[in-house]
Amino acid sequence: MISIIIPTLGSRELELKRLLLSIEQQTYQQFEIIVVSQGNHDHVEELINSSLLKDKIKQIKLTRKGLSHSRNEGLKHVSGEIITFSDDDCWYPKDSFENIKQYFEENKQNGICTFQIYDPDSEYYYKDYSDKAEENVSFRGLFRKSSIELFLNLKVVKKADLKFDESFGLGAKYPSGEENIFLIDLLKKGYKISYVPKIVVYHPKKESTEFLSAQQFIGKGPMFKRIYNTPLAFLYFIAFFIKKFNMLEKPFVNLIKGLGEILQFKTN
Repeated sequence: MISIIIPTLGSRELELKRLLLSIEQQTYQQFEIIVVSQGNHDHVEELINSSLLKDKIKQIKLTRKGLSHSRNEGLKHVSGEIITFSDDDCWYPKDSFENIKQYFEENKQNGICTFQIYDPDSEYYYKDYSDKAEENVSFRGLFRKSSIELFLNLKVVKKADLKFDESFGLGAKYPSGEENIFLIDLLKKGYKISYVPKIVVYHPKKESTEFLSAQQFIGKGPMFKRIYNTPLAFLYFIAFFIKKFNMLEKPFVNLIKGLGEILQFKTN
């Protein structure tokens, strides 16, 4: 069985309906849905009750917001052997779950695999993907992976090893980097992470922006420290600063703030 964890603020009704409809239409029907609502709980509950899938949906109601926190809470309630993490504005091709089931049946030793995200409306891939499968994604390659393209097999991966760092991700102090930290933590624990060039999830492609917010930029420093160590965090953060210089407002002010965050951030 596949467990789909869906955090939501309950503010994107049409998108959530589209997601549930795409799950309803899957060719493989052995799944459960764990909706983790961080607000608008009654509205989310009404939406769930109006779905044909209501008997397959568990709703977890939280008073605290945060993407990583919501995913961690959702993980406590899974009963399937395969887990994935969905955003509430994702949706799935009809054969996605069938393909995932088949992949893990044919690759019983693999516990973690990443795939591809595609936007069928704009007809663009979410990022530049390789057309070649990878048996072992490199450490560096994990920085280009997203949680919604990730599937995990609990027959290989210990559930106790699955935990997002709640200091990172939307709604946390540092608004990005949680999926990279999550995957790199698993790599450090000895798990192999594979890649298959197959579309398994749809998501609107983000429009490129000319600017990087101060919060997004500053948060990269603690992310590098969490993954590496303090000296390397300084080096990677400065390199990131040089690369993104033209996208920053008040670049040197935010550079100093980011360096300060590296010093203040305490790793677990």
